[in-house]
Amino acid sequence: MVRILFVLVFFFPATVRAASLETNDLFFSGLKMFIGMMVFVGLMLLVYFLNRKGIKFLKGSKAGRIKIVEMRHVGGKKMLCMVEVKGREFLLGLGNERIDFLYDFTDTQANAAFENELRRHVEVER
Repeated sequence: MVRILFVLVFFFPATVRAASLETNDLFFSGLKMFIGMMVFVGLMLLVYFLNRKGIKFLKGSKAGRIKIVEMRHVGGKKMLCMVEVKGREFLLGLGNERIDFLYDFTDTQANAAFENELRRHVEVER
């Protein structure tokens, strides 16, 4: 393989190769530049979508201790966010300028008290 490459490089004159490959037309130069740019943009979009789909070959901020499990929009600029911190899950309310703690899914005593209070309020309204 190396010998064939050596023969091709040294036995063909450089001026013939340069003259046959080079064109001075502005249209073809612009076309080559445009195609090269489209290939580059396509590769960047491919990397972006693969990273968004869950193929994690780029290191990001998702390797930390705080993980956003799920986010739901509830209207306007308000949303609910499920966050996991050191194995504990929390429900947060996100607004324009506030972040409110709503619920701790791992604290069983507080969960039972909350559910009892919720049942009591629902029964009173019926």
